[in-house]
Amino acid sequence: MDAHELPAGRARPDHLSRRRIRITFARGDNVRYVGHLDMARTWERIVRRAGLPMAYSEGFNPQPRLSFAAALPVGCTSDQEVLDVILSEPRDLAEIRDRLNQAAPEGITVLDVAEVSYSAPALQTQTRAAEFVVTLLDPISPQDMRERVQALMNATSIERTRRDKTYDLRPLILGMSVEVSETGHVQVGMTLKAEESGTGRPDEVVAALGMDAAAVRIHRRRLIFAQDFGSL
Repeated sequence: MDAHELPAGRARPDHLSRRRIRITFARGDNVRYVGHLDMARTWERIVRRAGLPMAYSEGFNPQPRLSFAAALPVGCTSDQEVLDVILSEPRDLAEIRDRLNQAAPEGITVLDVAEVSYSAPALQTQTRAAEFVVTLLDPISPQDMRERVQALMNATSIERTRRDKTYDLRPLILGMSVEVSETGHVQVGMTLKAEESGTGRPDEVVAALGMDAAAVRIHRRRLIFAQDFGSL
């Protein structure tokens, strides 16, 4: 008898019926000011509204079994956000995607739904970096911005203070570039570390470049996971 095969007449234990579903979605302007905790609550409502059987943790205060790869800073939009949800029973992946898109509010678009191993490592432990593009709304010459970027990349340390704690931003910056968009706006591309041991925030890099956070738009292009990190 196969390890997962059950004798006739016996019900399948709950833990054998559970499935880990990996959802990739985009976030538009409508939800760029939604914080991480509110986004988690939003996704709990989306899954419920979609009629999908979400699994909950055990204990006196059961919590929905969902987890994000990396929090998106408030004010940012994104092409790629990744979320794992544990369902209490199997469902067709195409059906899941359709139901989620119908239940999602404007500004959230489900791009892909896949099943991964239930015992797969937590998404947070597999996330290594994130790619952002920062669009400057105020006029500035590309050469001026290239000089600022080069100075930042050449620095041995970049001391920043956040929440009354001083830290070095420089090790969290993996790479930067300057480009010009089709609309003529100067853009700064940046690849920032995104690990449990340390995460680079794009707004902190913007400030270190001497730019006003209110005069830029920050967009996360993609997340980079352990299996792809070596190719950077």
